[in-house]
Amino acid sequence: MNFLKRGSLPSQAAPAVRIRVYLVLLSISVLFLLPMTAFAQQVKDNWTGPYVGLTLGANGTAASIEDGANGNDLDLDDSGVSFGVVGGYNFAPFGRSESGQWLIGLEADAQTLDSDDSANDSLLGKASLESNWVATTRVRAGYAWEHLHLYGTAGLALSDIHVKTAGDDDDGVRAGFAVGLGAELAINENWSGRLEGISYGFGEDDRRIAGSDHDIGIGAAVVRIGVSRRF
Repeated sequence: MNFLKRGSLPSQAAPAVRIRVYLVLLSISVLFLLPMTAFAQQVKDNWTGPYVGLTLGANGTAASIEDGANGNDLDLDDSGVSFGVVGGYNFAPFGRSESGQWLIGLEADAQTLDSDDSANDSLLGKASLESNWVATTRVRAGYAWEHLHLYGTAGLALSDIHVKTAGDDDDGVRAGFAVGLGAELAINENWSGRLEGISYGFGEDDRRIAGSDHDIGIGAAVVRIGVSRRF
């Protein structure tokens, strides 16, 4: 059992993960079209300082084991509903202009995954994918107007995602990367709502299965909404 596994973004992400990442980007691009004038209330807060919040979203996890029967990869994937908590702090390193301000922040979050899938292959035998949670520590950077904050984010991801194959199990905590895009809308001077998409990459395992070496690419993605209380 390996307690901690290091990973990088997989060179060949599982197809299900790639599709969900595209949906993430599409969802956020739609939000960008919302007019900033949607809120008539004046917001005095300049987005800096600490905040905590709750999130709700849809997730997908996937693993792809190369070269199963007939030379085809064996794909495992599952999707579900995620609940999470988030907290962070925003800085304005360049101050505030008439139009808005550049923000750089640190954010940490944890959310449920609850994924479970299995498949049988005549060459590799039975394989299963399981995960219960994912947590990240990320940098956020973007630009904020009075009501709208657009940002990108990247950082470290930890998860219990593991793939069990014939005679081998990588049960433990896996480390990887998280990257995403998001938008936050101020409701009033203390509350804001967000829509964001995050993709998680947990690298590729080189594992010996049924007497031969096979690469296993593992990843996940989430599209979620949330509400935050700013202080």
